[in-house]
Amino acid sequence: MKDRLTLALCVNASGDCKVKPLLVYHSKTPIAFNARKVIKDKFPVMWRSTAIAWEQEPISHSGKPLFSQTVKQFLEEKRLSLKCLLELENAPAHHPGLEEDILVEYAFIKVLYLSPNTTPLLQPMDQQVISNFKKSLRAQTYPYHEFLKDHFVVVICLKIIDTAWREVSKSTLNSTWK
Repeated sequence: MKDRLTLALCVNASGDCKVKPLLVYHSKTPIAFNARKVIKDKFPVMWRSTAIAWEQEPISHSGKPLFSQTVKQFLEEKRLSLKCLLELENAPAHHPGLEEDILVEYAFIKVLYLSPNTTPLLQPMDQQVISNFKKSLRAQTYPYHEFLKDHFVVVICLKIIDTAWREVSKSTLNSTWK
């Protein structure tokens, strides 16, 4: 199978604000969606499509807020000041000057790029969160292993991703940043 998708995870340091995972896929509306009458607005992920399955704008995509809206809503609900530091690895998908693309209403978001080749050492998400997510993902995928070998069905993947992300506990998220 050569079908691929890209998944980005985002969470705050205290672990109480898990943003829906950002899923980037090559097709805007896969055939499996029509067959199963899938409604994109009810997805457990933020769905984006691009020909190369590589997201280049994690904050906004064609002017649409991705994680920004979730973060602003969380801060307002908790009655916290509108301040956010988005820590990104130094990757080609995260182009320099990303802060300049942020909509005015989300100007409270500041972007920090990690130094090149330091992500595995410094990035808390790489340290524990992503590895725990992958373990859960593998456990969720196992029952479908034989089926997925020959039939990649993105609808099944959405369910697996949702379950795996929900299984990453608040305590894991919080301890990662310590």
